Amino acid sequence: MCVVGSGASGSVAAQEIASRGLRVLVLEEGRELSAGESLHGLESAWESALIPTPGGLLRPFGRPWSASAVGGGMALYAGISFRLRHVDLDAGPHVAPDALDPAWPIGYEDLRPYYDRVERCIGVARELGADPLEPPGSPPVLPAHPLSGRGQLLAAAGRRIGLRPFPTPLAINSVPYAGRPACIRCGPCNEHVCPTGARATATALLPDAPLPPGALAVAHGAKALRIVLHDRHRRRAADVDWLDLRTRTRRTARVRCVVLAANAIQSAALLLRSTQPGAPRGLGNSTGMVGRGLSFKISGYVGGTVPTDSLPAAGPAAPIDDGPFSTVAFSDHYLDPDAPSGLGGLLYEASEEDRAPVDGRIRLRVHFLAADQPMRSNAVRLARSRGPLNLPRIVIDYTTHPLDKRRLGYLARRASELLAKAGADDIRYEDSNYQLGSRHLHGGCRAGTDPARSVVDPSGRVHDLDNVYVVDGGYFPYAGGVNPTFTIQANALRIADGIATSLGAPPRPAN
Repeated sequence: MCVVGSGASGSVAAQEIASRGLRVLVLEEGRELSAGESLHGLESAWESALIPTPGGLLRPFGRPWSASAVGGGMALYAGISFRLRHVDLDAGPHVAPDALDPAWPIGYEDLRPYYDRVERCIGVARELGADPLEPPGSPPVLPAHPLSGRGQLLAAAGRRIGLRPFPTPLAINSVPYAGRPACIRCGPCNEHVCPTGARATATALLPDAPLPPGALAVAHGAKALRIVLHDRHRRRAADVDWLDLRTRTRRTARVRCVVLAANAIQSAALLLRSTQPGAPRGLGNSTGMVGRGLSFKISGYVGGTVPTDSLPAAGPAAPIDDGPFSTVAFSDHYLDPDAPSGLGGLLYEASEEDRAPVDGRIRLRVHFLAADQPMRSNAVRLARSRGPLNLPRIVIDYTTHPLDKRRLGYLARRASELLAKAGADDIRYEDSNYQLGSRHLHGGCRAGTDPARSVVDPSGRVHDLDNVYVVDGGYFPYAGGVNPTFTIQANALRIADGIATSLGAPPRPAN
């Protein structure tokens, strides 16, 4: 068994399958990150993707990684852990007429037990019933984090305009849990390695599933190059060719099954690179759907300043309240009849790294995001030019749909109103540059029951093949309007459970 990628999806799939008595090799291109490292200091070393310019040139501005590192994006993420809402699984009434079908081939009840299990394992701090759109699930295992001073200011402002604020659900320990300490509220940890281990990581996802000795091996600095079939007439993968980046040695892993967990862009690119007799356009691409339906979420920020002494229980000489990147959120504009198409998105606190006051004022900042239209034309493809490893460069074709531009403007206005009610001045819009790629990567190997319109079936298996699966965000036929990591974990666990069962593995050991 070979799993490509060690992030949120790859770690959970590898650990689940290995815990069932099957041997697993994980290929991870990146290295282990250390405390103190940040996205800003790391991203320049990762190969970029090419972006078409209006003049037709391809420029290397694309961001095809959530993180190229052991643990993937979970090594650097903010820990925000929402479940998909029911509307996210079938948003047909809200998407543009020219969009791909957004309906997932599974329902929330298919994901619910896996959400519950992942939550028990990693710990999600949340307040039961506080989010008006939260779908059903087990009671929280951790109490919600207290709101930061800025969060309290935003929550009070939201209530004054009829919104219903609630604590942002976070995979960050509010109290000691699962062998990890409680958060010491040392500052916003988004895009930084957690210095204490309070935030959940991909490498410790499933402590309830002990691994047999030798069942799981991880190859660091391992770049998956291509998947090779037994022969052109068979539907089974036989090998994964990979490159040891430390020695520049090419290796081959014989496989019983391949699980793609490299992220929505990288997994699609690997399938497209795997051209061979019987698959001239790449594996799984007989209908030309690999790479299509790529989604990033539309998003942006608004920020403004308030006097330091406006913070609750803080005076001009008092220390500024610390806390995680986000402590308060609003879902009132998610299903909003006033939003274009009737489907808006989330607003939540998004603290900046530097929280020091300037001239007696501090910054307030709100992030807004929503699912984008799943468009056939938004796609991953390969360029004719080659990169440092002599592999075809990745091209990201992406254009924001006119409907999404209107939705983005609507959410920006709602976020600006919230800041104004909080007493903020100098309110300004900040571009997230989501259109270049982002930490939210979805689609490209979209799931469905019709091979002409999807790449994988509901179980995550590539339609054209018997033993190749996709467990990362590439599976998503519709991005959903919430941060995707928690759903990626739950769905990867669901698919891995099915793979292990199909290969005759015994049931998972009881907790």
